[in-house]
Amino acid sequence: MNKPQTIGLCLFIFISACSDRNTPENVAGDFIHNYYQRADQEAAFRLSDSLAAEKLKDEIALVRGARRQGELPSEMPEIIFEKLTQKTDSASKVFFNYRLTIKNTESSSPVRNVIIITELIDGLWKVTNFDEYTE
Repeated sequence: MNKPQTIGLCLFIFISACSDRNTPENVAGDFIHNYYQRADQEAAFRLSDSLAAEKLKDEIALVRGARRQGELPSEMPEIIFEKLTQKTDSASKVFFNYRLTIKNTESSSPVRNVIIITELIDGLWKVTNFDEYTE
């Protein structure tokens, strides 16, 4: 294979891999990663719509005074997430239930459950609501 063919093949693989992110499960997982694991509300906002977007817009406004544009917290606890259930409500709405375990230096590791609702909006899967609860 010559160099242009190799570059073309690599580009095709890269574009194919990136295009596979538009699924309910991938969008919910990306949301969890950005919002909970990285505390990046702006990245989570780009994956959201409806009530989720409103919640994040309010939260971004609250942290704006404490952070500079694009700045993320320097130290974050390790957060491990596990998908517990997935329920398809219709062809355009999927619910996810995750368990988040927050690892810290204390002896106990707090556990939270998170509900993520994804919906297909204009051909893109978006998080339309999210909420936390403890057992």
